[in-house]
Amino acid sequence: MSINRRELISLAALGLDMAMGQPAMAQEWPARQPLRIIVPYPAGGNAASAARAIAEIVSTNIKQTVIIDNRPGASSIIRTEAASRAPADGYTLGVVSDSHAINHAMAKLPKSADILGATVSYDAVRNFVPVAGMIQVPLVLVVNPKVSARSVKDLVAMSTKAPGTNFGTMGTGSPWSIHMHQLNNLTKGAFVDVPYKGLAPAATDLLAGQIDSLVMPVRYARQHIRGGKLVALTTLGAQRHPMLPDVPTLAEAGYPGLSIANYLYFVAPAGTPQPVVDRLSREINAALRLPAMREKMITSGDPYHAEPRELSARLLRDIDAYGPVI
Repeated sequence: MSINRRELISLAALGLDMAMGQPAMAQEWPARQPLRIIVPYPAGGNAASAARAIAEIVSTNIKQTVIIDNRPGASSIIRTEAASRAPADGYTLGVVSDSHAINHAMAKLPKSADILGATVSYDAVRNFVPVAGMIQVPLVLVVNPKVSARSVKDLVAMSTKAPGTNFGTMGTGSPWSIHMHQLNNLTKGAFVDVPYKGLAPAATDLLAGQIDSLVMPVRYARQHIRGGKLVALTTLGAQRHPMLPDVPTLAEAGYPGLSIANYLYFVAPAGTPQPVVDRLSREINAALRLPAMREKMITSGDPYHAEPRELSARLLRDIDAYGPVI
């Protein structure tokens, strides 16, 4: 096939336009309102509260309205799918958590839709581009005071010697369920999984002595630990948490090799222009670094400022880690 001079000039011009298109879009963005953030979790929860705190600051800085669209359900799948189908123009963001990797791994299994409550029709890796972090939720393993164990090794020994020693989880396929099974695998314990539909009913039964142990957010558990209603055995992060400075990490408790925290972050539909993703990442991470943000998120978690490349790598690591557990 031959190309004449005029066609060659036209192709060159087209290439120049395409090359210049993204910087031009970055300069124009945001040119209209509003910026919508889809949060697939209930209003008033950790995710919604943190997203709203960030949105207030970003809205002021970019001089545009930012609205929070809270729509929970089906392990966050339905609204995450809506985010994947939104126009890739920088005016729609989604909030995802470690469930994003879990749902991706579970989708490959038979009858996954029955477990998750919906079919995962999107690909967590290919259909989204990470934008910025949001919050990390540090976790602690606690037991009811009636349980005699006062260390992780005590609890593991109890599980192997007393069949029926159990832990509560927030439903099959939830991050807390996966994390507790990771812990069970690491310690070679023999715990029985007692699933619940959420943290509140599980915590109620733990406080009443109906179950033995539970992984809980540090901020949620701290008041009960201080009041003597729960006993903390270990925190699950790489370092001790400043709210529970006397509680050892898993490694210090004799089980190195696992560091766990729930986390949430912002994504955009795949194809969103890179300059726009970069701008959004800068704005959100700048908001997360403000000293006031830690106070705004005091009941939600720790501000989690992370770049897109870091989040992409974490997603892939989690998919690889969660698959065998699932």
